[in-house]
Amino acid sequence: MRAYNSPNRPPNAYTPPARNLSPQELRRNEQQFNRLPPQQQQEMRERANAWRQLTPEQRSHIKNDVLPRWQQLPPQRQRAIQQRLGVLKNMPESARNQHLNDPNFTRGMTEEDKSTLRDLSHLHIGGAPEPPNE
Repeated sequence: MRAYNSPNRPPNAYTPPARNLSPQELRRNEQQFNRLPPQQQQEMRERANAWRQLTPEQRSHIKNDVLPRWQQLPPQRQRAIQQRLGVLKNMPESARNQHLNDPNFTRGMTEEDKSTLRDLSHLHIGGAPEPPNE
């Protein structure tokens, strides 16, 4: 599975473990990363940092529950969640929870989408996770 952004795939939210990569693959990944615009590099660093700060239980929940749910969502519903995540990204916890509980903020979303939004909002990123290569 390719770990880079495409129009139909959310941005990365993890740092893949280097232990399984050959020196050539590591070099190729570093070169691809270095070719990204600085803003995208920073976003990837922030996502990797957010992932590292999760507890093992939180990582497991994201990998085993949230990610499979995300992957089954149609692109339109993914975009709706991503747009709301962008609004919530840098908010303090209290403001984020206030928005998540505001019916106007989640208008038009299914209960499943609201649950996914709530789970992803606690990562403090503007996108959705991709699976780690563990």
